[in-house]
Amino acid sequence: MTSALAITSAQRNVSLLWASPREILNVKQADDIGVDIITVTHDMLGKLKLFGNDLDEYSLDTVKMFDNDARAAGYKL
Repeated sequence: MTSALAITSAQRNVSLLWASPREILNVKQADDIGVDIITVTHDMLGKLKLFGNDLDEYSLDTVKMFDNDARAAGYKL
């Protein structure tokens, strides 16, 4: 995409589109290199708020969520 951006940037009235990124990291990559347009799903937009979270805290929250789900299903850990 960096090479494509270099080519399109040299052209008048041409924009580079990063369509349908598969993972949230791709949105950051597209933004970091300066892609003109990024198309994302609604679900992907919701995940953008996860950037900047403390990874240890996020991991702990995930473990707590699994623990709560297991307890709600009647499992004893």
